This record gives sequence, structure tokens and C-alpha cells, in this order.
Amino acid sequence: MSQSIVHPDPDSLLRFTLNGGEARVLMVRSTAMTQDAALIHQASDTAIAALGRVLPVCAMMGGLIKEQAGRLTVSIAGDGVGGRITCGVQANKLKISVEHPQADLPPREDGKMDVAGFVGSSGQLVVVKDFDKGEPFTSISHLVSGELGEDFANYFTVSEQVPSLVALGCLNQDGVVLSSGGILIQAMPGCPDRTIQDLELRIPFFANISREIYDRSLMELAKSWFQDFSPQFLGEEGLSLQCDCNREKMRRALASLGREDLREILESGEPTALTCHFCRTQREFTSEDIADLLKEN
Repeated sequence: MSQSIVHPDPDSLLRFTLNGGEARVLMVRSTAMTQDAALIHQASDTAIAALGRVLPVCAMMGGLIKEQAGRLTVSIAGDGVGGRITCGVQANKLKISVEHPQADLPPREDGKMDVAGFVGSSGQLVVVKDFDKGEPFTSISHLVSGELGEDFANYFTVSEQVPSLVALGCLNQDGVVLSSGGILIQAMPGCPDRTIQDLELRIPFFANISREIYDRSLMELAKSWFQDFSPQFLGEEGLSLQCDCNREKMRRALASLGREDLREILESGEPTALTCHFCRTQREFTSEDIADLLKEN
């Protein structure tokens, strides 16, 4: 499904620590996933730029809970033209939806995509972590800019009490994604102020991360940016855009409508089609299927 990708490396998540564990870093290339999402949702260029920032940060957040076999759902509900963006992550497989994927905005004065206008600068960022034991853990923070990097850095620092630097970027034009990715740097407990200050001095390196990822590997970038911090590489894992929807899940969603609504559907005599918000797959349910649901409920 993916179109031309300049750098040949597949999408991946790279993990490493700095200065013997004073800080941890996650870096993501998400170019192919963003291209696939753009095609699935027939997204505008501005929407693609937003998706190309949400996917890498959600992949990194999913990477932080992977050891606990958890599922992560991130919802960004801003007041921009794009509406709600929702991303799910489990075991390095991601899915993403956007309420108004065709909504578009003219570029900003500096020529960059108006992601803040698409997302909105007012609203909420909701993170749900589900570990299959007990109730899911939900945390909420407010959007601070709509540029997404700042919004997620604020989430980590305020909601999770972990000082964090986040840089996200997507380089795309006319429906083609040239590069997409991000970096998350988190100070671990006991991290010296000097290390934090030294890392903050590196922020200009990450500001155009999509252009850096355009023609360089994650490992090459990591070694170049952090050679003075004694990086210890923990591994690199593949990422993919892969929806987990199926007919049974849609059947349960249909059953949740309730008996009255199901009777109305049955009386119409017409088949009912449900479309997955994430992969746009459509599944049809006949009158016989609706009758079976009524018998079960």
C-alpha cells in the first residue's frame, strides 16, 4: 500500500539509555504507517501532517507499556477542523482514525502545515492504558498548542510526573509521505540537572526531525546526536499499521444498540453495513443476522 519512501529502512522503534540510565530515549520512524493511514482515510495534506505526528508518539507511548502486555488508546479532542483523532497501540501494531480526514487548511506563513489549526489549541488529550487486570487507567491533560509535540510533552510532565522532551514531525506533500517520526527523551529518577540541561541544548537538533529521518537511519541519528552521553542501545523493533477489527467485534457493536433499534433495522428489511473507523473496512449484516441478535438479547 505504501508509496515511495526515500529512506529504505522500515518503520521501527529504537530504545536506548543515556549516561548509565540517567535518561531513556525512544525514537520512531513511522513513514510507511503514515502513508498507509493517508491512503486508508483519503486524508488531506494537513490531516496527513497531523497523523504523521500522532503515530510516532503513540508508538513510543506503547513502547513504554509493552513489557506489561498492555493496550494503549490515545484520543485527541481539540477544537480544530479535523475533529477527534484516536490512535490505538498493542504489541507494536497501531491503528488510527480521524473524524474529518478531508478537512484541509492553507499552509502557515512559514510554509509549514497548519497542524495546530487542524487539531485545535483548546481541548483534551486522553490516554487510556488497559493491562487486562482491573480497571483501565485513564489520565487527561489539556492541549497547550495543538502542535502535538508540546501537548504530549505537557502530558508526560504533568500527568505522569516525568520530565520529558518530545519532538514530532511529518514531511509530506500532495498525498505522499516523505518521512514521519519522533523522539521522546525522559529523565529518570535521580537524573542530574546538568544532564537535563545538556539534553535541552540538543533541542535544535530534533526540531526538524522529519527532515533528519528523511535520509538517515534511526541508529545513525542516535549515535550522532548522543555520542557524548554514552548511549546504551537496548534494541530496535518493527512497527506496523494493522487494525484488529473483525466481524465478531462489529456484531457486538451492533448488539449494543439495544432491542428497539435492532427491531427498527429488522423491520426495514434492508441489510445493515458497519464501517470500521480505523481501517474503513465495511461489513454487512443481513436481516437474518439482525434476527439472530434479537433472539440472543
